[in-house]
Amino acid sequence: MALLPQAGIANDFWNRPRELWLYRKSTGEQVRETYWDDGRIIPEGYIRLCKLLRDVQAGQAVQMDIILLDIMRGVYGWFEAYGVTKPLIINSGYRNVHTNAVTEGAARNSMHTYGKATDLWMAGISTEYMARLGVYLSGGGVGYYAQKGFVHLDSGRLRVWRG
Repeated sequence: MALLPQAGIANDFWNRPRELWLYRKSTGEQVRETYWDDGRIIPEGYIRLCKLLRDVQAGQAVQMDIILLDIMRGVYGWFEAYGVTKPLIINSGYRNVHTNAVTEGAARNSMHTYGKATDLWMAGISTEYMARLGVYLSGGGVGYYAQKGFVHLDSGRLRVWRG
């Protein structure tokens, strides 16, 4: 793993406004919003992020788990600390039970169905590195899908797998 960001950046990271820059390749949507600041959710930013992370097949959005957004912020912020300013590219966020089972063929009790998971990648960053970063952050589950070119992150229990 690369060197840690400067101590000053690491020490106040979670005290700064929490912003995410997300791009949904399948729809061409892009959102760059602050969802948390000064100890509270920023409704406008949070809602826009939840909309982008919706079940595109079913046209359904839910309240995404703030811990998941924080995990994503940790990943985004890690790269931002090194001067990498690119959006996280979202393959999937929330999926209703039907989309999860029929379209995706995913696990029956998938964290996606609870608004607690995302499948993502970042242009120019290896998925192996992103998976290792997810494990390092220890926020929840990390699935490494090398052949499919994405990483699964969720806010469930700590676990790691290869897909």
